[in-house]
Amino acid sequence: MDLLKINFVDYWPGYDKSNNYFYHLLSTKYNVIIDEEDPDLLFFSVDYGNVGERDKYLNHRCKKIFYTGESVPANFESDKSIKIRNHQASYSIGKCDFAFTFDFSEDDRQYRLPLWALCIDWFDKGGYGNPEFILKPDFIEKNDFISSEKNKFCAMIFNNPTKERVETYNLFSTYKKVDGFGNPFGNWSNGEIKKYNNLKNYKFSVCYENRLYSGYYTEKLFHAKTAGNIPIYYCDDEVSNDFNEKCFINLNNYESLESLFEHIKEVDQDDDLYNSYLREPLFKDNLIKKEFLPKSILQFITDTILK
Repeated sequence: MDLLKINFVDYWPGYDKSNNYFYHLLSTKYNVIIDEEDPDLLFFSVDYGNVGERDKYLNHRCKKIFYTGESVPANFESDKSIKIRNHQASYSIGKCDFAFTFDFSEDDRQYRLPLWALCIDWFDKGGYGNPEFILKPDFIEKNDFISSEKNKFCAMIFNNPTKERVETYNLFSTYKKVDGFGNPFGNWSNGEIKKYNNLKNYKFSVCYENRLYSGYYTEKLFHAKTAGNIPIYYCDDEVSNDFNEKCFINLNNYESLESLFEHIKEVDQDDDLYNSYLREPLFKDNLIKKEFLPKSILQFITDTILK
């Protein structure tokens, strides 16, 4: 295997440079080593408070690759970092040569890689530091999420109590008990495995993305569906590009929260209707699209970034 030197900067504290998606992906083709002084590829993110790490490489020959699972765009033009505030968080976006983001883009320098695609255990590693919890591809393909018993009605997990989230929680709670998890409820510590195991007890899970933005799909729908819930999902109209729309209930398809509420009650009270949602696979024809497979992403790195 050819030697490939890489490094990661401006990620969250504790980020494991040798146990993450890109390290394992590149290791399928190259002899990968972490080189903080003279990398061939520099992966960077949205700084997470580590301001200045990226600046050490401004004049370095390495290819600079931006990755984020957040709903922020890549910066291809401005030599000066762009400051962005997004759903109660501030980010510094440095200039990049190439990018992996959620964004639908025709720019040849950018590859669309939404966060949910990193929640699959492509490399048989069992889990990374982030995402902490990943699922085997064959488990997803089996679509055997209907078998587990559900003894609770609905869960909502969020840390940011937006107006829409609070209104949904309050309205649904007038019908049956809705269990809330997150900072507003004072009962949740971060942990994807804990979250996933809790979701297995529920018939429904309300999943609001932090932002309504085309192509921005995180782990929320992915975790809810594979835990055996019917996801009640807040997303944009392009979601069918990634997922099978018949397996979840899209909040945006309803004229009002009240009309959505009426449909939820109908599904809850009709076992045949409920199970019809559960039987639907997460992906159309139960197939993950080719562009999300590691082979395609590795080809982009090899043929476009490293050429």
